[in-house]
Amino acid sequence: MENQSEWVIETQDLTRIYGDGDEIRALDGVSLRIRHGELVSVMGPSGSGKSTLLNVIGALDLPTSGNVFIDGIALSQITNKDDFRAKKVGFVFQLHNLLPTLTARENIEVPMMAHMGPAARKARSEELLTLVGLADRKNHLPGQLSGGQRQRVAIARALANNPPIVLADEPTGSLDTTNGQELMHLLRDLNRTQGTTFVVVTHDLSVARQTNRVIVMKDGRIDREDIIGNPIEEDFKIWRHSVLGKDILEGGENALDLLNITPEELESIRNFLSQHDKQ
Repeated sequence: MENQSEWVIETQDLTRIYGDGDEIRALDGVSLRIRHGELVSVMGPSGSGKSTLLNVIGALDLPTSGNVFIDGIALSQITNKDDFRAKKVGFVFQLHNLLPTLTARENIEVPMMAHMGPAARKARSEELLTLVGLADRKNHLPGQLSGGQRQRVAIARALANNPPIVLADEPTGSLDTTNGQELMHLLRDLNRTQGTTFVVVTHDLSVARQTNRVIVMKDGRIDREDIIGNPIEEDFKIWRHSVLGKDILEGGENALDLLNITPEELESIRNFLSQHDKQ
């Protein structure tokens, strides 16, 4: 039996530096571990290294230093990166990148071309279209589908070869709120029913709160990690990391005026936020 690492994704002191003169450290010593079947989001401001991290994990880019392990195997030891990506990692991007002249079913079959015969590809693509709720759109071209439907096809395509990992870079970025929420519900269902590990890069806090763990990046480093709890707990996490929350924890003189509360009430709030900060 093949040994399976506890971690489906592991990075060790990962760096990615661009430029020869004024270098840009897109990743600066990133170490993380993600278990099989996790649904993880990565947040942070533009330029914090979120997309670079996904590209390095998915073998679309090479690290300057450090190591990436997928199922315990170092990417540096894998010579055929195309075969690795085809079997181990699915990708979903903000723009669906569907081929405009192929139907939904044919787009899903593209990653399977090198691994399956025509009959198996057709059966698998139709199975996936049913899974994402688009069985009745299998013969539609991308131009005949809505934005949300095109992203569902892109997700089905990412699952074509049944990879253990799907990396999604701003998958809801081009969708309205309703379609974005529906897409995240789909990812949660697939994560639960298929056991697929999803890593989702997003700027949208409402998207991140639908995952199980949030990794927050800043300046190429992991700034903090949060385990997602119930909505009230998440609101307090947001408050704790806000300017006002930090002011309360660090002393709170400005908070007295802003909130128009007594020192005793401020102390109660500070104690509550301090307790939550340790959870």
